Amino acid sequence: MPKKKMICPRCGAEMNNHAEKISYETAEGNRNPDAVFGGVVDEIHTCPGCANVESRAAG
Repeated sequence: MPKKKMICPRCGAEMNNHAEKISYETAEGNRNPDAVFGGVVDEIHTCPGCANVESRAAG
């Protein structure tokens, strides 16, 4: 099932999925680093309305 579109918390516009990156932070909440990547994969979203940048867990 596809993820819901991310809505900008600043202006309410639908955000664009800009990139995916590996975060090398230690365990975050219930997310543990992947053994292959050495981190967790995050989606980076940008807002076409106000240029806000947000991220969330990929998957």
